This record gives sequence, structure tokens and C-alpha cells, in this order.
Amino acid sequence: MRSLSRRLGPVAAAALLLATGYFFGSQSADPLAAQPAAKGVVPAAGTGPAAAPPAAGDKRVVAYIHGSTAITREEFGDYLIQLIGRERVRLYVNRRIIEAAAAQRGITVTPQEVEAIIEQDCAKLGMDRTRFVETVLAQKYGKTLQEWREDVIKPRLMVQAMCKSQLNITDAELKKVYDNLYGEKVVCRVIVWPEGSKKDILRVYDDLRKSDAAFDAAARSQPLKDLAATGGKVDPVGRHSGPGTAKFEEIAFRLKDGQVSEMIDTGGGLMVIKRVGSVPARTDVTFESVKAQLVTELTNRQMDELVPKMFAKLNDEAKPLFILAPKDETRQEIEDRSRRLGVDPAALEKK
Repeated sequence: MRSLSRRLGPVAAAALLLATGYFFGSQSADPLAAQPAAKGVVPAAGTGPAAAPPAAGDKRVVAYIHGSTAITREEFGDYLIQLIGRERVRLYVNRRIIEAAAAQRGITVTPQEVEAIIEQDCAKLGMDRTRFVETVLAQKYGKTLQEWREDVIKPRLMVQAMCKSQLNITDAELKKVYDNLYGEKVVCRVIVWPEGSKKDILRVYDDLRKSDAAFDAAARSQPLKDLAATGGKVDPVGRHSGPGTAKFEEIAFRLKDGQVSEMIDTGGGLMVIKRVGSVPARTDVTFESVKAQLVTELTNRQMDELVPKMFAKLNDEAKPLFILAPKDETRQEIEDRSRRLGVDPAALEKK
């Protein structure tokens, strides 16, 4: 996703830049965890050894009322679980799966490494830390900076460390990145519609192709507000953009200036591309003069592809079983959980 944001411009960057890190908390293909079965829970047959007997509750005190009546951490924890547990359990479990895998491999992450990533992300978005916290973390993700450090950045760095041995940093691959960054580029405008909009698009498609004014009006009123604000303008697209934008690149280079593409199914909606011009290759920058920067860029791009695959592998190895169901639990997860617990799926759906 970050590679996509790098190519589709600063307008989309705030929405896409951090998705690679944050997906650890939103992934829902299969429940993710990395700790032993919860104490007091006996797994269904074939899912693992029985857990140890329940431990005594945590009687440490968080407050007193009426002078001597204690409110314990256990009571407070139960309250928080009831309040926000289903919303946060997947994120926490995902974090535990990564931490356990990192511990097995002797991988640690220092506070300095975490802060460096935050500074890099702020720079990529063109924001200082205060604005980053207020507009990206608080408004988009509903997180504090400390939550972002622990739930997103640290897991991201741990998984990246696990992927380092799979990097393929060769001159051939570096030259593709060089061509992408410094070679010829195509300038485009795009319009994106949500799923189910095909009939509406067909009614206006001919006008979009034939009239610059019609395309401009549609681009400025499209559903995606960030793109609407720029009239659909995105960063110039170069060759070898990577899997995330390969189809976009292919179509953009095939079009002639002024042409509008066919409707493109993006998997989450429909899009049309209008080529409006091109940018010639730069001749003032040699491969050798920027090789160090190319290594960094190629590493980032390959990590964008490797990290989700590694995370899926860790998930498969952990074979987690949610007892407290995540708020976004899918029907498939409900059925899998019911099978492993030996209960009726309908009973789990009611919880």
C-alpha cells in the first residue's frame, strides 16, 4: 500500500501510507493470536493441550472508595473488556502473535528505532508530529501516539526484521526502480466510484470520453474527497511501479494524451483514467549517483510485498482460537470457531 501511495500522490498518501503497518489490527482472514490458550479455557479436541487451571484474579488495587473498599485491576479489566474488548481484541492478539514470533527469532526493537519510523512517516506525509497525531492518528485511526508505537510501529519493525533474508537487492532490480523514478512518466487524472455504480457510470461514460468539461466536473465531484479536491490529479506514473499499480501503469502508458480508459475494476470499486500528458526522462541523474537511495526505495517496496505474506504465515502457525469474538468477526470465523469449540454457530453469533 505504501508503494501505491508513493505513486498515486500526496493526496492519497495520508490514507494509504500507513496501511501496511496498521493492517496488523484490521486483518480478519483468520483469527490471529500468539499466546497460549487463555487460562481456564479448554480447547476443543485436537486443537492443543489443555490449559492450566485458572489462576487467582489480580487483586492489585487501582482505587479505594468509602475509605477502605478496594477496586481491583481484575474488576477494572473486566469492565474495559466489556466496554471495548471486542473492538480491540484482534489488534492485541495480532500484536501477540508477532511478539512471540520475534522472541523465538531473537528479534528486539528499540525505542529509538520506533521513534525513527514515526519521524519518517511524518516526513513522508509532510507533517510535523503534532499534526500527525491530531489528523492521522486521532481522526483516522482513533489512536494515541503511544498506542501507535506499541500496536503498529513495533509489530511492523518486528515483521520487517523477519523478512530481511528474503530481500532481493540486485542491480537488475535497482535499475527498474531507477527507471521508475527517473524515466519517462505519464500524467493522469482519475475518477473512482464505489462498487455497484456501473449503471450510473455507463450513463455518463461517453460524455467523460468526449468532453474535457464533463470529465473535469465528474472528477471534482467524485465520491473520494481527496481525489475530488485535486480534480482527480495523481502523481506522474513511471514504469516498473510494482504489483500494486502494474495495471494502472500499463493502461496509462497505452493511452494517448487526452484519451480516457475503459472502466477498470479495482476490486473495491470502478475507476477510469485520463491521460493528460507526459514527463520526459531525466538525463541529469545517473544510476550510480543515486544508487544508495535506490537501495532504500527497493527495500521499502519489497517489504510492502513481503510483510503481509510473513504475517499470514505467522497466523497459520499460531492457529489461534478467539473466545472473545472480535467485533468484525466474519461468518467463516464464526463457523471455524464453533467447529473447534464443538458448539452451534448460531449460539456464538448471539454472543
